[in-house]
Amino acid sequence: MVLTPRIMIFLFLLSGSNTTAKKYETELQTLKESNARLVDALQESSANVESWKKELTVCQEESETLRKKIGELEAQCKEANQEKQRNAQLTVRVKELEAELQEKEQVAESKNKELEGRIEGLQMDINDSRQKQGNMKGELKKFMDVLDGKLDELHEFRQGLAKLGVDN
Repeated sequence: MVLTPRIMIFLFLLSGSNTTAKKYETELQTLKESNARLVDALQESSANVESWKKELTVCQEESETLRKKIGELEAQCKEANQEKQRNAQLTVRVKELEAELQEKEQVAESKNKELEGRIEGLQMDINDSRQKQGNMKGELKKFMDVLDGKLDELHEFRQGLAKLGVDN
C-alpha cells in the first residue's frame, strides 16, 4: 500500500498527536505549494515546448529553403566551372589561331616580297622590251626609208628601162 500525504495525515490524526499533525499539515501545505509551483513550471514548460515546436518547424522550413538554395548555387557553380573550362579552351584555341595567323602572315609577307621582286624584274623586262622595241622601230623606219628610196630608184630604173624599150 502506498502512503500518500493525506493518508499519512489521517493516520497521525488518529494517533492523537497534535504536534505531529501540525507538522504534517505544514509539510502538506509545503507540498501543495511545491506542487502548485511544479504545475506552473509544467504549464510554462508545455508552452515553451509548443513555442519550440513552432520555432523548430520554422527552422526546418528555413533549412529546407537553404538546402534548395544550396542546390541551386551548386548547380550555378557547376555551370560557372563549365563556362570557365570552355573559356580556357577558347583561350587556347584563340592563341592557336593567332599563332597560325601570324605564321600565315609571315608566309604571305614572304610571298609578297617575292612577288614584288618578280614585278620589279618584269617591269625592268618591260622597260627593256620597250626600249628595244623603240630601237627596232627606229631601225625599221630607217630600213623603210632606205627601202622606199630603193623602191623609188627601182621604179625610176624601170621607167628608164621602159623608155629605153619604147625608144628601141
